Amino acid sequence: MMQLIVALALWGLVSALVVGTRRRTDQSILYAAIMIALSLTLNIDAVYFAADGLLGGRNYADLPANLLLLLGIYFLSRAILRASSPSRANASARPFRIGAIITAGLMVTTFIFIDAPTTSGTFMQDFGNQPAAAAYSLIQFIYLGIVMALTGMICLRFAARMSTPARRLGFRIVGAGCGAAVLTVLSVVGMDLAHVFGAMSLLALFASAYDVLNLTAILLLCFGLSLPPILGGVSTRFNRRKLEAALPDLTRIWVDVSAQHLELGGVAHPNAPGSVSRDVDTVVHRMLVEIRDALLLNPTARDRLSDEDLALLTATETRIGAQRTSA
Repeated sequence: MMQLIVALALWGLVSALVVGTRRRTDQSILYAAIMIALSLTLNIDAVYFAADGLLGGRNYADLPANLLLLLGIYFLSRAILRASSPSRANASARPFRIGAIITAGLMVTTFIFIDAPTTSGTFMQDFGNQPAAAAYSLIQFIYLGIVMALTGMICLRFAARMSTPARRLGFRIVGAGCGAAVLTVLSVVGMDLAHVFGAMSLLALFASAYDVLNLTAILLLCFGLSLPPILGGVSTRFNRRKLEAALPDLTRIWVDVSAQHLELGGVAHPNAPGSVSRDVDTVVHRMLVEIRDALLLNPTARDRLSDEDLALLTATETRIGAQRTSA
């Protein structure tokens, strides 16, 4: 049940990120979320047994699942670091990349030496007493712990600099999720060592902590990463309705200004019949530019506008700026 909840949370994050695809130029977070979602979907017993059956029924499906998780976390951390602190992202790019390559290579090497002849839905529980299995898990999670620790610290440090309240809150929640992920890694390390050395009471203690910490980390990360696109979409729709409501008054102002026979570049009225259809953001932006240009060329045209008209222009410019910031 826990595996299903985790997988559904990740696919929920993917869905939220897909909603904001058109507003983002960098889709790295979406691709990373898909990789992690696929990895954790393979942890669902029914899916894992089916996939492993296709690969020969010797737990070969565990390796691609964990490699997908490794790559997903790597690309996710890179995307988060670029969004929060490009300079830190550039500084850590080479070490992160080299670390991911070395970790993946060591995971493949150690996996070869694990004796796991039958498909198991509890891979580490059944085979984790083997030194090769412990090394396979430790190598992966130590790298993930380092990456998540650095990512979390930078998220919390630079959250206040994010451009919108949704992003600021989202980055703080992601930072908390990274902290929970680091604690999850520590519990995995504890389980691996306890299993190898036969400390079964400690193994049970670390296992119970892992269940809580892992779910907490996943839910916090998913919620934090999905918050900006969800709230950004809501804000965009709200602002668009406001722009649509302001459009008749803006059109009247445009006509009042153009009635002064100002040269506005010879372009047609943005809402004139036969003009190219555009979304309201583009129409309003063009109107504002033409109105401001007209007022700049002929300051006396301002006398034709009331205080309410000028306030509407200022408020609409602010709203257009907010639209572009949240995009």
